[in-house]
Amino acid sequence: MSETFVRLRPEGQWRDGLTKDALVEQMRASLTQIPGVQYNFSQPIKDNVEEAVSGVRGKVVLKIFGTDLEKMRASLEEARGALAGVSGIVDLDLYRDSMVPQLQIVLDRGALARAGIAVDDAQDVVETALAGKVATSMWRNDRLVPVRVGLPAAERADPERVAALMVPTADGGRVPLREVARIGIAQGRATINHEANSRFMALKFNVEGRDVGSVIKDAQALVGPGARVKAPDGHYFVWGGEFENQQRAMARLRVVVPVALLVVLVLLYSALGSARSALAVLLTAPFALTGGAFALLLAGIPLSVSAAVGFIALLGQVSLAGLLVVSAIETRRTDGVALGEAVVEGPTARFRALVMAALLAILGLTPMAVSRAVGSETQRPFAVVIIGGMVTTLLVALTVLPVFYQLITRKRLGTPAQDDQP
Repeated sequence: MSETFVRLRPEGQWRDGLTKDALVEQMRASLTQIPGVQYNFSQPIKDNVEEAVSGVRGKVVLKIFGTDLEKMRASLEEARGALAGVSGIVDLDLYRDSMVPQLQIVLDRGALARAGIAVDDAQDVVETALAGKVATSMWRNDRLVPVRVGLPAAERADPERVAALMVPTADGGRVPLREVARIGIAQGRATINHEANSRFMALKFNVEGRDVGSVIKDAQALVGPGARVKAPDGHYFVWGGEFENQQRAMARLRVVVPVALLVVLVLLYSALGSARSALAVLLTAPFALTGGAFALLLAGIPLSVSAAVGFIALLGQVSLAGLLVVSAIETRRTDGVALGEAVVEGPTARFRALVMAALLAILGLTPMAVSRAVGSETQRPFAVVIIGGMVTTLLVALTVLPVFYQLITRKRLGTPAQDDQP
């Protein structure tokens, strides 16, 4: 494994039309032409976070746990073929699945028994020759230094010299290792990974052009229990990676959003003094929030935790705009203006305030929405959602909200003179 850091020039010095995503695509198309090499495009901190989360460098990781490495690899190859067709998946490959030439020594138990040699004795000879074994210790000044005995490096790499090692027998004789073992150079695994006291192999990939949640949903429909690709008997799949953080955040948001709606409803009721008026504001909120969704679509930004937080913040802006309009309408109704006239005069009177509130949010967040600097990946979705949502919030508050209010509110609203009557 090798990490290569590419230091990019400032984006102002790039050629026209070149973006970071386009640069990565060009690098991927060029480098993947080199056979036998697997690539993963990331950034230093992001790369370290991904490895800390799952132990594998990749945004999403599919691990298979078990004992049979060949079956595990075959299952991951089948999973790779199934996942290759899922939109948004890039850099799909097995993780650290390289084979290297190895000196393999396979003891012949029958030959060992005929020669009167215990398996442990043969293994001790091989271990001492190839790995070395501490035979004694010696003092050097005030330090006790262990003395390790083993074959020189040049002889350890020569299969013929290893085959000529003499293995002691029970009667005091010696037998060459080649007579009690099969020795040769063969392909073996460079690494055998373990986690939770079990062997595992991993398939990793990154996600581009789609939100991680929808990609994982499609991937899990193809690989896992009840899916097209299943783990062999005695083995099992585990999904992991950076998306776990997103899932935990989304799970919290499933609690936070209803609580936020309830708090907004209570505040609207306390400000307007009418459950119907507060309900009218909340009923128009989904129409206003569509602007944030369309803005994400136009900007090509997938749904993320940052975007979800932006929708929660946008809900507050929608409620504020609705409060301005409904309070203006009800002020005129309490002054004796008819319902039909009030729903026209109220939004008209609040038009300037609504435009100023919308422009304040849009102009204030525009630098964040267009930024490409470090950290913009987190800031941009939040800003884009609010900017797009404020446009539709202005339109909904001026047009849709008065209609909803007229449909569900009481037809008559008492004037101050009527309220003063006993």
